[in-house]
Amino acid sequence: MKRIGNISVIVETLQNFREAFYEYSKHKRSRLSVQAFEENLEQKLQVLLRAYEAGAWHTSEYEAKQVTEPKIRTVNKLPVPDHVIQHAALYPSEPLLRSKIPYNCPAGTKGRGTHFFYKIIKRDIYNSPQKETAYCAPMDIHHYFMTIEHNRLKREYRLYIKDRKLLYFIDEVVDSYANGVVLGVKLTQLLGQLYLVRFDYLAMRCFDILEDPERYHYWQARYVSDMLVTCRTEEQARMITSVQSLNERFDRFVRQGLSYYYRFMDNIFILHEDKVFLRLMVELSAMHLARDWKLQINRSWNVHRTCDGIDFCGQVIYADHAKIRKRSKQALCRQIARLRKRGYNNEQIRVIAASRLGIAKHADTKNLLQKIGMKTYRDNLGIKRGEIPFASMTKRQKKHIGDVLCKDGIDYEDHLILIEDYKIDKSTVSFKTQQVEKVDEHGNKFIVQEKVPNDRLALKFRYIDHVERKEELDENGEPIEIPHWKDETWWLYSGAEILITQAREEWCFLEKPFYVVVGELKNKFGKTFYKFI
Repeated sequence: MKRIGNISVIVETLQNFREAFYEYSKHKRSRLSVQAFEENLEQKLQVLLRAYEAGAWHTSEYEAKQVTEPKIRTVNKLPVPDHVIQHAALYPSEPLLRSKIPYNCPAGTKGRGTHFFYKIIKRDIYNSPQKETAYCAPMDIHHYFMTIEHNRLKREYRLYIKDRKLLYFIDEVVDSYANGVVLGVKLTQLLGQLYLVRFDYLAMRCFDILEDPERYHYWQARYVSDMLVTCRTEEQARMITSVQSLNERFDRFVRQGLSYYYRFMDNIFILHEDKVFLRLMVELSAMHLARDWKLQINRSWNVHRTCDGIDFCGQVIYADHAKIRKRSKQALCRQIARLRKRGYNNEQIRVIAASRLGIAKHADTKNLLQKIGMKTYRDNLGIKRGEIPFASMTKRQKKHIGDVLCKDGIDYEDHLILIEDYKIDKSTVSFKTQQVEKVDEHGNKFIVQEKVPNDRLALKFRYIDHVERKEELDENGEPIEIPHWKDETWWLYSGAEILITQAREEWCFLEKPFYVVVGELKNKFGKTFYKFI
């Protein structure tokens, strides 16, 4: 396995620390601690950079905070400089380290959270033959972060990192907290995933029992005896034609491996067609975790039918739909009833109960939300489903602004797009609050705050195919270039203020169609913005 080395050369730049600060401060700019750090920002970043270069950084003292929802756990807070230097140390190497983690173990990866996990499980159940995913074994590791041993953790991430400065920095953060791995910092998410990567691949290979004949024959005999003991139905009896057939069945399962293995941090799910084989895999999982990683599986694990639903993170997942967990539904109804008794209106209730309504939005809860007076979450926000800005276009022709970006002016010609039409209208999902002057029935003026939709730009465009260069020269003495465009037409939305301003002020003088390039640039503070170039 190739390890990451010499990464500190990229880490030890002021630009990297600047980008790390802006990455950390997203959605936190209103915090007083972040605003205080932003004063004399360059000077403070220089101090952090010199501390990393010299290996002289020491993690500040943790401030413990107890969280009671959804269950009691202790998280720890650190000052802003600690968060910034951790982001800076991981910013260049995190994508490389994330690539070592299996696709079916997405926790902590940007853009691949709980809803992504729902989707891959639902997709696999829906697309696979029903027989292959007939049973599910959910497992939960007991007090995962609190029971991680430092020496074993260091051994695991040294399998992927060999840069000495980065290793020294990570070791210092790990050793700064005595009991396991601290909750509440950037490094925890990545280390929590890397710690069990070796276990993930081992489980997918059925714990390599084929490589040890003695172990293989032991588990094969266990499988045959358990199949005979647990045979209760005619369907099970039809599978047991002979001991030889059971041995061959076990051999086939082991050679195939666990194709439907999933892990979300400390939650493990295994789907399989054979209930007895699945129980043996759970036993092997518990044994390997206890022996090699010093972790314990909660006793609440069981093997159940997949068609009864997979309970994970507030939802019960099925092949073609998902339901909200019973206790989450009850908590939502009680919270809304309690808020209504206190006199809150629907607008205020949606703000206070936003987290629970957000979970309900991703499940099939249309009737539930209608009964409690919340309708659907989209209706509450006034969002129109399937809105297409141009006639004769479809949803499948929609693109994202990231699909047309030219970053830092590189490969300019490859990112040309032909603008066939454009519109500037009001967004249905993005709003801003502004003060509006109104007059009551008595002629008195008063100021109220209202939500006003932001502007958005809709583009109908085609991608560049190639640029033809002729031998003839133009008036500047350069070869004449003729762009050729692909046949497919696409459309997209963008709410970038600079793009909207350029389109409103400059495009009115241009005759359609015309071609442009959407550039992704950075200002002197390292902040990204979009501009037509």
